[in-house]
Amino acid sequence: MRSRLHGKIVALLIGLVLAAQLATFAVVHVATERSVRQQLAEELRVGERVWQRFYGNRSEQLLETALVLADDFGFKAAVASGDPATMASALQNHAGRVGADAGVLLSPEGAWLAGLEGASPGWRDGALDGVLAAAAEEGYSLSVVAVDGRLYSMALIPVLAPNQIGWVGIGSAIGDAYARDFKALTRLDASFVRDAGGRLEVLGSSLPEPAVEALSALATAPGAPGQASDELTLGEDHYFALSAPLPGARGAAPLGVLLQGSLDQAMAPYAALKARILWLSGLAAALALAVAGFLGRGISRPVVELAEAAQRVQQGDYSRPIPVRGRDEIARLASAFGHMQEGIAAREDRILHQAHHDGLTGLPNRSLARERLDQALAHGDGRACAVVMLDLDRFKEINDTLGHGFGDQVLEEVAKRLRQAVRAEDLVARLGGDEFMVLMCDVGPDFAQRRAQALLEQLRLPLDLPTTRINLDASLGLVLHPEHGRDAQTLLRRADIALYDAKEARAGLVVYRPGRDEVHLRQLALIGDLRQSIAREELSLRFQPKVDLASRQVRHVEALLRWQHGSLGAIPPDEFIPLAERSGFVHEITRFVLDSALAQNARWRAGGLDLGVAVNLSAMDLMDADLPDFVQASLRQHRVPPQRLILEVTEGVLMRDVDYAVRMLHRLRAGGVRLSIDDFGTGYSSLAQLKRMPVDELKIDKSFVMQMTEGSDDAVIVRSTIELGHNMGLSVIAEGVENDVSLGLLRQYRCDMVQGYLFSAPLAPEALVEWCRRFMEAEA
Repeated sequence: MRSRLHGKIVALLIGLVLAAQLATFAVVHVATERSVRQQLAEELRVGERVWQRFYGNRSEQLLETALVLADDFGFKAAVASGDPATMASALQNHAGRVGADAGVLLSPEGAWLAGLEGASPGWRDGALDGVLAAAAEEGYSLSVVAVDGRLYSMALIPVLAPNQIGWVGIGSAIGDAYARDFKALTRLDASFVRDAGGRLEVLGSSLPEPAVEALSALATAPGAPGQASDELTLGEDHYFALSAPLPGARGAAPLGVLLQGSLDQAMAPYAALKARILWLSGLAAALALAVAGFLGRGISRPVVELAEAAQRVQQGDYSRPIPVRGRDEIARLASAFGHMQEGIAAREDRILHQAHHDGLTGLPNRSLARERLDQALAHGDGRACAVVMLDLDRFKEINDTLGHGFGDQVLEEVAKRLRQAVRAEDLVARLGGDEFMVLMCDVGPDFAQRRAQALLEQLRLPLDLPTTRINLDASLGLVLHPEHGRDAQTLLRRADIALYDAKEARAGLVVYRPGRDEVHLRQLALIGDLRQSIAREELSLRFQPKVDLASRQVRHVEALLRWQHGSLGAIPPDEFIPLAERSGFVHEITRFVLDSALAQNARWRAGGLDLGVAVNLSAMDLMDADLPDFVQASLRQHRVPPQRLILEVTEGVLMRDVDYAVRMLHRLRAGGVRLSIDDFGTGYSSLAQLKRMPVDELKIDKSFVMQMTEGSDDAVIVRSTIELGHNMGLSVIAEGVENDVSLGLLRQYRCDMVQGYLFSAPLAPEALVEWCRRFMEAEA
């Protein structure tokens, strides 16, 4: 360990020195390269201006030479003679004296008379058409033409005696020699290029042959006119390039000059500087190695001793003291570490206990309970075990009414009772909140059920606390091993399912029933799929008509939600609506139903069918403070009058929190919508509560209507409800009308509207329109 630490210290110091040197080298490299690139780009821009001057001077010299030739008396006499041999000889003599690379003699109309190149087809086949046109317009022409793969700077001057007797042209070749002359002046390479159908044709260059071949392979000339391009690689050399046009260039393919500055030559002077920097970096690394070796030995020894002591503490060995040498920072660290070692030994047991036990009751917590259950099942001898999951009923009300301090006292007392009610070898654990678990091993099914029932009876005994006396109740779920599962996860999940069934049925104790796990897993799967049902367009609405008995007309329809699952088929509303309420997704479903129902109502109204549409609200919807605003926004969006929307709220929902329900109903009613109490007669509401509700109608639950006969108890209830509603100024609707007997009694009791399968099942929107048409025709 000591050698490893020593090596790390040495490596760290050397690494810091090398990093600093490399950073310096990188900064110098980047700075010099950037400076060279900027300098080279500037040289190219200056070189472009020099090129313009260079080319201009040579062109003027060529023009002056052509003027001298055109004014020569002997030359004019030869041209005037009209003899081709004489004209050709005169042109060759005079052009040879001025050092011309090309010469032509044309008639005043532009016909070929003589030339230095003889009968070369390149000069005869329209090469000078553009030059001649420019000369005819301007009186002379100074142009660049490409003939037979070579560039020429061409001056074309009329020959006058005194009338024009012809045109004489003197040309100077623009090629490799021309480019080398420019390089001798500026140290910049020049290449004369033209576009040859997807590749560059190099007509002359001062570049080496490999660079010329690489340039010829390019598709277009690099570098925008007047602006240096990025780095250009030609063979093994690197250049900056700048493109410039050739003044007066004639021909179908564009001609230009490409100026190149060698990046390699520009960077060469800085290579020695980089070598010196690298040499200094190596020297600094060697010095750092020596210093690091000296310092590392002095630092690593006490640190290694502390590291070895830390390893002993990690392994639980607190017996060996930590040596303290000197008075420096490491000595103080060693002293502090020794005191820490002493404190750790005292706190370790307490920390372990707190990690596995509940701080309030002192019982094992969830993690320790799971560990003990795994240990009990790991023996593999098939011995029977029982797991009891329990929680207190209405414990939230105790906390809300008497305070959390009182609730803590209740939990402590419950923990004591559970410990007293079980055997010494049984485990009692608090899983969290008011949820507890009891693990009993080596018990049969009958004994486990009797012990669980005894636990329940023990908990139901009156609880005497210093300030008050209360009665408790609890719900228990019991699972058995191996009957209900062979692993801890399965047993705990099924115990939780049995506990949920006990709370739902208020049965006190419920033993897990085989098959309930599959129902639970199906519910979990449906909850997950329900959140995607709207996006997948699996939800749809069906509409059941409500018939006005007095007018025999359809006045309202009730929107009923249907879910066609992608793989499970149709899911009943009685199954998925409670799941939506438990998962908190019911708000999104209600808003979907409201928006879809109002959109459909708007389509019906546009088609001439004016119906009210009723939408059911759940208990969770009444807790949504934004619901009234959403309703109004949706009504405005679809342009539906507020009185055409009826919101139905179940009577049992209203009775959960009457005051809050009344406030929410007033907010909804203020927007102009109608309100209805659904399933009336099942929620145990009093007349005092009913008169506070700002509702417009009562809807009698179908359980009173479906089997109603003359003189039956159901008939008495229905008749009394109708009279009660009318006396309070409310409309009364009866649902579940499925036979003529019920319909006749409802008509006799003066019920306002009826709804049921006697008239129609819930229909799709298009089918409802057709049903309404047939119904009105039948009643007409």
